[in-house]
Amino acid sequence: MSNTKVLIVDDESFIINLLKNGLTENGFDVITAENGFEALLAVEEQKPDVVITDIMMPRLTGLEFLKAIKNNPATAGVPVFLISAMDQADMVQEGLDLGAADYITKPFKINEIIGKLRHLRP
Repeated sequence: MSNTKVLIVDDESFIINLLKNGLTENGFDVITAENGFEALLAVEEQKPDVVITDIMMPRLTGLEFLKAIKNNPATAGVPVFLISAMDQADMVQEGLDLGAADYITKPFKINEIIGKLRHLRP
């Protein structure tokens, strides 16, 4: 699983740092973006193996970001995990319908996220 590149997208630096530290300590390569627009550039330029994105962000939401990368043939295959404190079934279902690999609720346990990421690749 080492060398798996994970893009973390969140407008809260605390969440970015928490995920980055936990994933880096477990052998993942981590890149970050603070909003959906930065994330779109990172997906194109850095080519992550997987993305973890917050749903609720200003300007470009996680769902809008997800839709954009799933509609682009060059990035459509990148697995995306949605993460949010919001436990709204309609947003979760919309994200899954748009092609999200899974949904993670805040507060989260880093070991659960690592387990989900390890199941993505052999």
